[in-house]
Amino acid sequence: MDVIRFAVAVLVTASGLVSFLLFIARIRRRDYSLLYFGLGATMYGVRLFVEVAGQRGRAADLALALLIPVPLLLFMVEIAAREWRKVARWMVAADLVVAAVSMSAFLLRHWALSWRINNFVVLVSIPIWVSMAFWPRRPPSREMRVLRTGLIVFLIFVLYTILFWLQLLPGGDLEFIGFSFLLGCLVYVALSRTQRNEERLLTLHRELEIARNIQSQLLPETASVPGLVIASRYIPASSVAGDFYDFLLKDGALGVLIADVSGHGVPAALSASMVKVAVRSQLERAGDPAAVLRGMNSILCGNLQGQFVSAGYLFLNPARSLMRYAGAGHPPVLIWRSRQRRVESLEENGLLLGIFPNAGYTDKTTRLERGDRCVLYTDGLLEATCPAGEEFGPERLQDFVAENASQPPSAFCDALLQKLADWRGETGQQQDDLTIVAVDFA
Repeated sequence: MDVIRFAVAVLVTASGLVSFLLFIARIRRRDYSLLYFGLGATMYGVRLFVEVAGQRGRAADLALALLIPVPLLLFMVEIAAREWRKVARWMVAADLVVAAVSMSAFLLRHWALSWRINNFVVLVSIPIWVSMAFWPRRPPSREMRVLRTGLIVFLIFVLYTILFWLQLLPGGDLEFIGFSFLLGCLVYVALSRTQRNEERLLTLHRELEIARNIQSQLLPETASVPGLVIASRYIPASSVAGDFYDFLLKDGALGVLIADVSGHGVPAALSASMVKVAVRSQLERAGDPAAVLRGMNSILCGNLQGQFVSAGYLFLNPARSLMRYAGAGHPPVLIWRSRQRRVESLEENGLLLGIFPNAGYTDKTTRLERGDRCVLYTDGLLEATCPAGEEFGPERLQDFVAENASQPPSAFCDALLQKLADWRGETGQQQDDLTIVAVDFA
């Protein structure tokens, strides 16, 4: 029997260690069922080794017997009974208190009492696990049927073993056989659950790729207006993003909207799609930036599910050499004045879009000359951090605009993105979406 017990101990311990390795490899996904299973299986395997070594009834044997129900309880909660989470915390706390009392009794040489307490813990724990598998009532899946079968078989073997030790039944200690059967059932459930999660992640990944392609198609490639040279860059931090830009063409002039939806990922991307609808509906008033933002705000209010939008709208009329700008909680537009050889920061901000239906907006007008450049951007550019934690900031951006004023808009945008990549360093990750629009008066 010891040979069989030793073989089972090797298999059980190995399965626990493999579960640990899988948890570490997938730690970002926080699949704690692998951790709890690994703890429970490893502890039980070590206990079997202790018994094979002739240490049955010693302190290590008792400590393991008392603590094994804790990770198994947490494993059950993760895979089959999330409704029991709050109750499980109290149950874990109670088990630890009982374990401390039992170990204290053992150290005080009340060995019979300490093992009675252990038997009590086992007798209470297993029916609780069975209850978790059967309540709340749900249509039984194949995994749940396997789990229930394993629990019931294990319960039968545990009850038999307890009755054997109480000298009420002949035979021997066969608890490890029941646990081995339960372990096999748990392995099946864990692997099935992991495979299902992987399939869901693959499906989600495919859907995000489709969403990314759709979102990229919502962005204009460029715009052609006599007297203007335009370049833009859009770098999302994830598959889909909350940044957005668009162009409105009217009577030989150009309107440029740049926007940043709060948050990241799919919710922000959906709201960015709403921003496109809102700005396209403002074509008739494209020459009035304040009116454009008011119209967009009236559409977005009540339709963003608690999100909000910062935006800047720039209207350029090359025939009259005029520029008008209005903002809604957005970073200022930068203007490179070629004659004066300096960078001007133009800011005219009202409230963020999508919060207050009656928010008011105003705009500023300025003249532009040939060789001047306007640069619009989102705050992901300013907030890019270096390895030391320092942000790129507005001063560095203005210096870069001045130092690279001679480059055409497309090369300027590429150089700015490379500057940011160098600033973040080799190990730095892009934390926010980046959008840049540069327009030259040619």
